[in-house]
Parts: sequence; C-alpha cells; structure tokens
Amino acid sequence: MEIHQLEYVLALERYKHFSLAAEEINVSQPTLSHQIKKLEDELGVELFVRTTRSVKLTPAGEDFMIYAKRILSDVQNAKLAMQEHTHLQKGSIKIGATANITYLGITSLIAEFQKMYPGISIKLYEDITDNLIKRMHTHEIDVAFIHSINDEQQIADIYPLIHDRIVLFVSRSHALADRESVDLSELATEKFVMYKMSGGIRKELIQYCRDAGFEPDIIFESSHVETMKGLVEEGVGVLLSSNIVASCILDAKTAIVNLTPSIKRITSLAVSKNSNLLTTQAFRDFILKHYDQ
Repeated sequence: MEIHQLEYVLALERYKHFSLAAEEINVSQPTLSHQIKKLEDELGVELFVRTTRSVKLTPAGEDFMIYAKRILSDVQNAKLAMQEHTHLQKGSIKIGATANITYLGITSLIAEFQKMYPGISIKLYEDITDNLIKRMHTHEIDVAFIHSINDEQQIADIYPLIHDRIVLFVSRSHALADRESVDLSELATEKFVMYKMSGGIRKELIQYCRDAGFEPDIIFESSHVETMKGLVEEGVGVLLSSNIVASCILDAKTAIVNLTPSIKRITSLAVSKNSNLLTTQAFRDFILKHYDQ
C-alpha cells in the first residue's frame, strides 16, 4: 500500500468517475485504474463497484475510506510539523559557554537569537573550555563559546570571533598601577588572584609565567569575576585577565596595565561536526553574521 494509492482512492470516491478523478490528480485514466486494481488485489477486496457510467464504494470501500482519510491527514500533519522545524518555528539547541560570556556580549546575542526564533528551546551550559569540548564529544552540547585550545579541531569546526589580549588588573594603589606596560617577569614576587579553572586559559597563564622564569604564587581562585575584582581592589593580589573583561569591571579603584610580550586570547565558536540540526546551522550563521558586520 502506497500513499499515492490512498490519494487515488479519495479522488475516485469524490468524483465517482475515473476520467474526472484522473484529471483532478493529473494522471492518465489507465494509470488510475491500474493503481486502484493493484490496491484491491493487495487488500483482497473490491473497494469500488464499477458501472459504465460511474463508480461507487463497496461496504469494504466505505470502511477503507475511514482509514485512508485518517492516514492522509496524519501524513499532512507530519509534513506541516516538519515544515515548522524547517522554518525554525520549532527545535532545540544546546549551547556551552565559559563564565565570562556576559562581559564579551555573548549573552546579548543569545537573547537576540531567542527573540528571532521564539519557538526554539535553548539550553545553556556554563563550564571551562576543556569540559565544554568533552561535552561536545559526548553530544551533550551542539555549539560552544570557547577559548581555543589545541585538540578541539577533531570534533568541531572552529570560528574565531573575538580577538583579545591578556592584561594585568591591579588596585589603583598598586606600585605598577601607573605603568603603561610591564614585563611578565616583573611579576615574579606578586601574589595572584586567578580564575578557578582546571584547564584552558589557566594552564596557559601559568605556563607563560613559567616561561618568564617564575612560578605564580596563586593565593585565591574564584569562578566569579566580581569576587576577584573585589580582592584586587583591596590589594590582596593582582589578576591576569582578558582586556575586554578588565575594561568592563574597571573603576576608580582599579587600573589596567599592558603586558609585554603581548599575550593574545581568542574567543571562538565551536560547532560540533556531529550536529546536523537546522537550529545549529541557524545559530552558527546568526553569530557569524553578527561578527562579520
């Protein structure tokens, strides 16, 4: 039994004449007759009583019509439901992000995307870059805003978005506050407040310090930018931070000092190679269009 055969049955029942029904569904009369006969042979019953002037349903045909109409209605509803996904009226996307996305303006972009596609369900997972890549590997997330590392290329397409640099964030009363720049090696005796991360940028910052000839004295770690800002303001320690984030939290009690050599930091959009969802593609295109402007 095929869908087009059900459509032929409905047309023949409606017009009660083979030539009129064939014209309506745009097939030849012999094709219509053949398909109806083929369906009847498969079912083992006659669906129509044929006369020289018209056709009418048999009792079995009347019963069959109930199911044929129901099946075709379900098929049409299924098509309409899929069109809602095609036109992004429905769907879902799982987004991973590091903790500082608000300062980078990314939360605003996610909100704009949601307003543009209100029928799409968005789930946001906040974690460090290393863990976000692991979640992408296990299909827990579809896309992620990350600080690029070396091995994500295997499972994701990477699109660099924000080019930034690491700066020194200090209390206004700190001896280095009025310096335009400072060599990283000059920080060997400083106490550090640092992001609480098990990988990604934390590892890189520690390695930069080691390359400059010292092991950083990390006295406090936190996942909250405002907490670290408060400790820096009080002179508890200094903070190595993204320049964009530091500029957002800068006030009269703090200062930003450039580092030499410059340490670049790139925030990228990672898109899982395993995700073929239309919502994922739409989100990727939406984000890339914003940063291409």
